[in-house]
Amino acid sequence: MSLNPLLDPFVETGYLGYSLRGIAHRRPDATYQPSLQIRNYRCSFGGRLYDGKFRDLFFDPESAIEHALGKGRQIVDDHVERRIRNS
Repeated sequence: MSLNPLLDPFVETGYLGYSLRGIAHRRPDATYQPSLQIRNYRCSFGGRLYDGKFRDLFFDPESAIEHALGKGRQIVDDHVERRIRNS
């Protein structure tokens, strides 16, 4: 997934030891499509847990970013829960 920091607003935040980057990709029809990157910085190489776009479209970048970050928190919660159950 490509990010153009001049056109695509994004927010990067930490959550339970993971880095969540929510991106609002501007589309030609003036809507924004959210995408998400999740990295595990507890590993020395910062391995990716998730990298993908969502089908939803929003009229403002803030809503697209919030949607992506909300999905990211849900993905991390599920991942951490699975790790706890398997240990």
